[in-house]
Amino acid sequence: MTDFNAAMGASASLESERPTVRQWTHTVFEEGQVDTLPGRIIEVLLVTLIVANVVAVALETIPSIYGRFHGPFYAFEQFSLFAYGVEYVARVWSSIEDPRIAVRGPLHGRIAFVLRPLMLVDFLAFAPSILGLFLGFDFRVLRIFRLFRLLKLARYSQALQALLSVLLAERSALFASLILLLSTVCFCGEMMHLAEGSVQPKTFGTMPNAMYWAITTLATVGYGDLTPVTPIGKFIAGTTMILGITAFALPVGIIANGFVTGLNRRRFAITWTMLRRQPLFQGFDVEALNAVLEVLTSAIVREHSQLTVAGRDANTFWLVVSGRACSENGGTREIGPGKAIGVEAYTHDATYEETVTAETELRVVALPGDELRRLCRKFPLLRERIETMLAERGHHAPASDPIARIRELESENLRLRRALAQLVATPPA
Repeated sequence: MTDFNAAMGASASLESERPTVRQWTHTVFEEGQVDTLPGRIIEVLLVTLIVANVVAVALETIPSIYGRFHGPFYAFEQFSLFAYGVEYVARVWSSIEDPRIAVRGPLHGRIAFVLRPLMLVDFLAFAPSILGLFLGFDFRVLRIFRLFRLLKLARYSQALQALLSVLLAERSALFASLILLLSTVCFCGEMMHLAEGSVQPKTFGTMPNAMYWAITTLATVGYGDLTPVTPIGKFIAGTTMILGITAFALPVGIIANGFVTGLNRRRFAITWTMLRRQPLFQGFDVEALNAVLEVLTSAIVREHSQLTVAGRDANTFWLVVSGRACSENGGTREIGPGKAIGVEAYTHDATYEETVTAETELRVVALPGDELRRLCRKFPLLRERIETMLAERGHHAPASDPIARIRELESENLRLRRALAQLVATPPA
């Protein structure tokens, strides 16, 4: 209990201290999901700048517009390069505020940070244009690199990030479906080559031409530039069309299923900064925070919705990130950011003992009861804090866990001995 209260006090003191410039920069640029006014303003400005750059690239291809507004277009491009350069440098400079970067050291950590996919996209958004100014690249070639700025929108869209995560997570299945598609192209192309090669030697006399026909047919595009004329060729074409529906539906289904599952699992981004601010996880090292971050899910609870109901099975542990809730348990108890809900989930086959209702919109992170117990077995500090919460509410560690019970008795014995020593040392009034 002493350690947990100390962590609570440390968290309060950290919140009260004014952050350094580097901490503030990291919070604004890398943790924009945290509800801060500067973060929201900078995010909106950068998104607007990205969209404006794409529009400018398109308008510059119209000779009448570009000839008339060449000067403003050039000035806007210089401003964009300056803004993207400042953003990039700020992100790299403040990156060591992330413990995962700081643990590698200032230099190696920043090198690992700039090699991240989104940072490579940020680099390509401005670096080629700056090189083009000095090396004299063709302006039309530079336009291709300027369109990379559109990919920067992935940083500000959880949906786009979820899609990229799906592509990475399902890469094995997508690769297998690609192999299946290529095999189908080769098989259908070879069949058409054998059926129509002697009849139309200029059209299907070579395998590359036949494979080109197979690709357009499997994709159901059908340009009509290559068409079979024999009955057997027409039969192969019909079979190829049917196979195309299956061949292309497979990767689409894999991506769609993973995308929907990912969006349902994470309603908002759970970031390192968000996790470090929670008193429950104060003092955790990088390995422990990584383990917790992998199993946490997030949710947004609407105002006046019930998060827990007394008497129902306690199968989920909640931690409030933002917003307020109230507990109705023989009175009203306010629950704010950093507070836990449903700590009863730590105990097997337990039920919630209080009904918790959201007073405002709540952003919460959740842990299933079995995952909470697994993490508590792995990290003793987390187990001690959860058991402290249970003790404060009049509960005890599960009787089925004798080790936890012994540890609880030892902790209680130590607390009583300290209280007794303090009582003896205090002179009478």
